[in-house]
Amino acid sequence: MQIYKYFVVQGRIKLLKALADETRIKIVQCLMDGERCACAIVPAVGKAQPTVSRHLRILEEAGVLESRRAGVNIWYKIRSKQTIQIMEILGIQKIETEVTCEECEHDK
Repeated sequence: MQIYKYFVVQGRIKLLKALADETRIKIVQCLMDGERCACAIVPAVGKAQPTVSRHLRILEEAGVLESRRAGVNIWYKIRSKQTIQIMEILGIQKIETEVTCEECEHDK
């Protein structure tokens, strides 16, 4: 029983650490409305593409996000229900994003 509790707590700590960054919070805010292509997330976050990619990877490794490849684009969505609950508890709302890439609309 103690081992189970340890792993549950560790998973929650990993989730909270992943969300403990302004850039990663902005990424999650972009995805609170649903799945988005990485090229729509980058301008909404206001950081360079390599920086956003690094943060997307951290969120995915923590189980916050999941991704799928469609052609050359990678689409992300929130995987963890706890993430949405945490954002709501903190009063953090979604960011409206507009998909500006024609390729994204094709691949969806």
